[in-house]
Amino acid sequence: MPDTNATDNPPSVATLVGGLIEDAQRLIRQEAALARREIQEEWDRTKEGVGLLAAALAFFSLVAVLFGFTLVKLLQQYVLPNDEWACFAIVTTLFGFGGGVLLLAGLMKFKKVQAMPQTVESLRQDMQAVTSAVTERPVGTPYARQR
Repeated sequence: MPDTNATDNPPSVATLVGGLIEDAQRLIRQEAALARREIQEEWDRTKEGVGLLAAALAFFSLVAVLFGFTLVKLLQQYVLPNDEWACFAIVTTLFGFGGGVLLLAGLMKFKKVQAMPQTVESLRQDMQAVTSAVTERPVGTPYARQR
């Protein structure tokens, strides 16, 4: 029985294009799965960080209230013994300034969170490469695009 070799019958253009399309589909599915996994991991990290920040905020809120009263009493005892309202105004202003600085720092940190993973950009590049490979024919083949 004669041995049929792949070199005897080269694959048709339709077979090659079909294989290319199957490979592209597999690549796109794998890239999409990777993107979903990266988004899930980023979301999990974000949830954990927000939970920890909320717990810390609860504790530090209580500490801030107690520390504020302590500062008011110290100011009243040593600086303004007859003006308790002024002591509260001074401490409130200091806490407001500190809170504003912390708010700006937190907003800057949240701007660094990546909403879209790197895989999405890789997926776009893969799609462009596959599209250009399918639509363009090499120079020298019949019906090749002229530029």
